Amino acid sequence: MGQTKFSLEKAEEQALERLVKAGLFATRDEAARAAILKYAMDVGVLDRAELWREIESTPRRGVSPEQLAEDLESLEDEA
Repeated sequence: MGQTKFSLEKAEEQALERLVKAGLFATRDEAARAAILKYAMDVGVLDRAELWREIESTPRRGVSPEQLAEDLESLEDEA
């Protein structure tokens, strides 16, 4: 897929910034992508069940909760 660039009005910028500051998303780009998906599901362009099937079929990193905690701790130590 290609990359799309667009400019936002002040209200949209503030909304994205608040979503990131609240810790709901790591970046404004991630928040914007989630908002687009949510809107597409709300208006019926995307099927929620189909989207979840796609998400669940995506291979995941096989990591235990303990290993994840260790990985996160080592990243925090680096910072």
